[in-house]
Amino acid sequence: MSQGPLPYSQTILVDCNRRQSVEFSASNLAQTNNALFTNQVSSGITLDIGDTVSIQSAHISQRGAGGDIIEFAGKTLGQKNVSYTEQINTSHIGLGQDPVNTPHANYYIQLSPEGFAMERNETITEQIQEVDTQANMIISYYKNANGENNIGLPRNWGNASSFSSLATAGGVQYLNPVHGHVANGSFWEVKDGYPVGAQTFPQSASHVSSQDWNIVNGFNASGDPCYFRKIKQDNARYTLFKQKLILWNTNYVGQDIIDEYLLNTANASQANNIYISDPAIHPYIKYKQKVPLTVPVGFNSPESVAADLTNQLTRTDDPIFIDPLGTENRESVIVNSTTNRAFPATNYVLFNSSFNSMYFRSTEVADTFPTVAIGPPRTDFDAAPAYVQMACQYLNSYAYVGFKRPEIVEAGRAAFMPQGADTLLDVGLAAQNASAEITTNIPWNDENLQKLKRFFDSQALYPELLKGAITDNSRQTNYSASVNPSSASLSGSFAEEARFLHLDLKKRGDNFAGDPVGDDMYNVSFTSDAVFPIPPVANASDKSSVPVFIAYNKNSSHLNGSIAEGTSYETLAFGFAKKINIGSPANPILFIGFTTEKIGGIPVDYYTEQGGQIRQATKIGYDYHFNAFGNAAIIPSSGFSPLQYFGQQQYVGAETIRNAYIGANNPVYKFNDVEGRFEFENLHTSEKVGNFYNAGDPDPTTELFAPPESGQAGQDCYKINKQLHYTTWSPSMFPYSNIDVQSNTPPPGGVVTNQKTFVRVNPNLDIGRIYDSHGGVAIEDMGYSEKNWSQGFWGLCGFEYGQFNASGSDVKNRLIKYNDDTTNVNVMTTNADITSVDSQSYITNIFGANLYSQMLDSRVNYFNASKNLANIGAPDNPGVSPASVILASSTRITANDLPRRLLRGYFLLKSDILDQANFYETSNPLQTMGIVGKYQGNDDFISYDGGGPTFTCTRKKTITSIQSQILDPEGSLGQVGDNSGVVYRIDKQISTDLKFADNLFASMNQPPP
Repeated sequence: MSQGPLPYSQTILVDCNRRQSVEFSASNLAQTNNALFTNQVSSGITLDIGDTVSIQSAHISQRGAGGDIIEFAGKTLGQKNVSYTEQINTSHIGLGQDPVNTPHANYYIQLSPEGFAMERNETITEQIQEVDTQANMIISYYKNANGENNIGLPRNWGNASSFSSLATAGGVQYLNPVHGHVANGSFWEVKDGYPVGAQTFPQSASHVSSQDWNIVNGFNASGDPCYFRKIKQDNARYTLFKQKLILWNTNYVGQDIIDEYLLNTANASQANNIYISDPAIHPYIKYKQKVPLTVPVGFNSPESVAADLTNQLTRTDDPIFIDPLGTENRESVIVNSTTNRAFPATNYVLFNSSFNSMYFRSTEVADTFPTVAIGPPRTDFDAAPAYVQMACQYLNSYAYVGFKRPEIVEAGRAAFMPQGADTLLDVGLAAQNASAEITTNIPWNDENLQKLKRFFDSQALYPELLKGAITDNSRQTNYSASVNPSSASLSGSFAEEARFLHLDLKKRGDNFAGDPVGDDMYNVSFTSDAVFPIPPVANASDKSSVPVFIAYNKNSSHLNGSIAEGTSYETLAFGFAKKINIGSPANPILFIGFTTEKIGGIPVDYYTEQGGQIRQATKIGYDYHFNAFGNAAIIPSSGFSPLQYFGQQQYVGAETIRNAYIGANNPVYKFNDVEGRFEFENLHTSEKVGNFYNAGDPDPTTELFAPPESGQAGQDCYKINKQLHYTTWSPSMFPYSNIDVQSNTPPPGGVVTNQKTFVRVNPNLDIGRIYDSHGGVAIEDMGYSEKNWSQGFWGLCGFEYGQFNASGSDVKNRLIKYNDDTTNVNVMTTNADITSVDSQSYITNIFGANLYSQMLDSRVNYFNASKNLANIGAPDNPGVSPASVILASSTRITANDLPRRLLRGYFLLKSDILDQANFYETSNPLQTMGIVGKYQGNDDFISYDGGGPTFTCTRKKTITSIQSQILDPEGSLGQVGDNSGVVYRIDKQISTDLKFADNLFASMNQPPP
């Protein structure tokens, strides 16, 4: 009996790796993805029906695979709109000497603080790609009101050198030389007042929010004592805004640009020339910067991700040298980084009385004491180019302005032009004040209602501003327990039930049609026979606006203008708008009105301004001015004075330095390996222990205070009862505390020892206030939408969308003190970490030594007469408040979750060796032969040891090449290295006759058929 052919299996292994592929050749290398490669099979392999194909093994190259890593795929997730400030510049003119110098060249030797003759600035909206390796973060900048490098607004000017005729004021030598100073260098101990540029016109209490202002005493224009208000130096954060048009140098532009800038043609419908020159009504936008951050595609260690981002946040630009004379005799250097920049600032020359004169056109003689603003700025360039340049440079002092409540400023300016709106009807007589309704000429439409809604919503971020109308007792509202008997907290209830507009009781009718709401009252002063009235007495000439509070119904705040009936308090559109029809039911003419009855009406005092009633065409809206209710503002200052306190040192080039650093000088993005989470730190520039400006002088005189240099000067800290070190100067800090030095007489050839002095806290600073920061940056937008957040960079790092995107009704504003666990804030930044552990360091003795006691800090300590400091506690000698300096670290913004290690848990191995698709990713068929789990990664490779499915050939074909693809689960090519490879296994079924001879002979012996 013959035996037929017996089958056996022949195994063929085919090694297909990226480096031996067609794509790895020099001509194709840059054009293909590492995850796709084609390998030639030299003589070809024939697959017969019944042969099987599988993957023997695979090795996928991914650097970092298997370690403590985070995977970034470089995948585009979607698109998002971000907004930031775009600068459009003219040709570059540099920072050197101006070749077109005029007789007053020494006042503006530097061409431009930014190297351009002019610039236009806009808030642009860009559509960015959301990629998991790229984070386009939007930041804003803020300057703290910490007594350094800022000037409170409004202020007329900031120098004291032009008024020799006012050498005495009120019988007191005003510009007295101290410690051997020449008169022009006496900038330190003088009282503030009109002769040194202070705005001494006392606004009535009902016009302002007391939480923004200190009441100080000084001198008015006549040299008489007076009280007036100054912006508090209370360490509050002031967010930087920038003028949309800035003309840095008039010598390089045409007359049209000069007119546009100085006459403010963007808002030039004003009828009164006085207001054309008002700096506050120039167009401003919040300064926002886009910060692109990237990490490499693939696997990255958390530490490398943190280091990459920190390096990008602190990346330093090339140094910019200030060389005004072009002689290589450089006066200063600017070193900008990503988040810390030398912003243009004013200085004691640019912000002086002469420049003020030219800007407000108060006189044709630059050095004459200005009294009343009588016209627009000097723009007649051909007749007086120097004076035009002076006017321009004065306005440049306002190029950047910091606002304490930026959301209110942005929304208010978006809702109203400077001229505001008019009341359409009489508000009524004083006797009807409790039920007053305000009708405006603002048309009822969705656009206007939405703008007003944003304005009123921004006020909810600052409930303390609204609460102040109750607690200040400033007669801004009639709200009381009788109005709301159910209120547990009058101020808290009022903050929920009221919003405000600015009302200008001094302007009504056609004569003021083009004028803005309110007035900063530059270059005017107030004389009173009253002896130091506190608060300042009301004055009929007060031209600033008042806040008028309107009723707000949060229960109808969801009703838009189309849905809301708007005829009663219960149906107010968006909670505030009453629908006023001055037409007929058949032909309605609709305007927006406001009610006040639910909050007690309008104060009777408001009615007295116009003879017992508030008349039609009285201006109402948003007041752009710096002195308006809620609009607290500062400008950056270089901090230089012409002569230091003791008169022994002078800064060369102080006139030309017109920049100051603002931002975060040492931001950190770190990975906390103890908690396993990413963190932000140091988004602020912290206070330093520092040194007195004259520290380390090896040979001081008996009158010159020169303490030894501190060994901790460079350490971060916060300060209570902050002592200034006299390193920076600002007119807003007049008068600086007198430093009375007591020391021994040195022996011949010896040095002074045993110096004693007690530097009092500057009267413009708050006793007991924590001062921890010079400024910083705030995160406005992290660059990802909520939909794509979890797959984006920040989501992969463990941050949650809600950590940077506040929601709900309990949103906190940017003025708060941040803790490590601060949530639901409209922007994020950091400050010093204030903990109870520090409390023992608060109490110090009069000499500043820490007592480390459980006692509470004492506000003021006094010496007795035995210390030769008589009359301690008198108004001009209030004693010494001991300073506490506490070393501190930054608060942290910590990711709520652990970082995601892997984006996708597996790869797909696809090959054209298969004829048919057998793997379905949703509805997309793929020719997939294997699924590789990434958990097997080790030493930069993810290995696959086979064991997957085996596929049987259903038709005969010859293979001359094999294309392999390594795919992510959704079917796209993976991000892999160029050392990847796949080993295919082919099992051919071979039939062979093991008894060939026997079968052959047997067949030969068979009879023929």
